[in-house]
Amino acid sequence: MNNENRMIGDYNVLTSIKIGDHEIALCENEKAPKDEVYLCGYIENNGIYERLIDCMVSDSYADIAVVFGERITEKAKEVQDLLDDISKEIGDDIELKKDDCLPVSYEDCIKDQIVVVRGDSLRPEYRRISSQLLLCTGGFGAQGNARGRTCFATRLYDGEKTLCLRGDILGILPEDKLPDWAKAKLNEIRQSEAVKKDTRGDR
Repeated sequence: MNNENRMIGDYNVLTSIKIGDHEIALCENEKAPKDEVYLCGYIENNGIYERLIDCMVSDSYADIAVVFGERITEKAKEVQDLLDDISKEIGDDIELKKDDCLPVSYEDCIKDQIVVVRGDSLRPEYRRISSQLLLCTGGFGAQGNARGRTCFATRLYDGEKTLCLRGDILGILPEDKLPDWAKAKLNEIRQSEAVKKDTRGDR
């Protein structure tokens, strides 16, 4: 990540790496007390401001670099274990490419379609079908000849609500072409939405 002149509090972020749900940073504050010049911590970002949490400090760059490396290794192992579990559940969790889906044009409405997000719009560890398949549920970017870019969506694998940009959509995957696990997940999502609608209708 480009951390040029990135300051969090009084610390300058020398380098950072994102993996899974974490961003790990190695920082420096030349004006800090001697034993707090170098810091390794997790960056917490709520979309408005950033802060460093779970920090360790040292007067030795080498010592704090070791901590930085250990934390990267720890989080990388957690992500790999998660990806292994997903692969055991759904089978081949490989990246979908352009030839695997139908093209979508600017004129097409993609609401209620299964869209495939471009792998290169995702972080490397998530360039897999389990992260790429989304049910587009709306947003200005979902309309034909859209004036906006943002699409609301639900990720098929885990049912998580998410956002994507129209320009990051690689294409559409017809429902009859979905792998069996994705068909089952889509059915679960639709059943859940139907229950919510019925509940709201009873009020």
